[in-house]
Amino acid sequence: TSSNWIVLTTIFYPTFAVKRLLLLDDWMLVIIADRKTPLSDQKRLDYGIVQYIPENSYARKTIGYLVAIQCGAKVIFETDDDNVLKDLFIKVLPKLSSPIDISKAAFHGKRSSFVNIYGSFGEPNIWPRGFPLQQFKNVTEDGWSSLRRNDEPISAYIQQFLADLDPDVDAIYRLTNSFRLGHIQFDPQQTP
Repeated sequence: TSSNWIVLTTIFYPTFAVKRLLLLDDWMLVIIADRKTPLSDQKRLDYGIVQYIPENSYARKTIGYLVAIQCGAKVIFETDDDNVLKDLFIKVLPKLSSPIDISKAAFHGKRSSFVNIYGSFGEPNIWPRGFPLQQFKNVTEDGWSSLRRNDEPISAYIQQFLADLDPDVDAIYRLTNSFRLGHIQFDPQQTP
């Protein structure tokens, strides 16, 4: 087995994105399929939390994390069934990353402790799923650039990467900007 695991939820047959993940040599894949996987099988897992996780919920991915950890995961790559890897490679930063590993770091502004990182990559009018809408105005007024040069080591225990085309955006954004979905391109070269 591997210490590198990929966790995703889906209700579909294997997509192109999932098939690409299966081509990665040093990674194991666990898929939580909600109601499509018999719920009785999920409930037989020895995790007390399973009974509290609602069906048809993103939170079911928690079951996948627990399975991966129980199977020896040291690194978990969380993704979705529609996020296609550009390269057949997943970059994992060291847990204590130097300024060479992470040359820029996010910071929060004066009026909000939240950061909308999407604006720093050329998409200032998009916000990620889970971003508190009541903080949106504060973050906007503090300025979109949320990155600064990094001069010290950073503990990088949780790492997330941008997903072009159809990123995890807030439901209100999806409802009000559906014409953009499937066409969003982040700019990794944008200068903060």
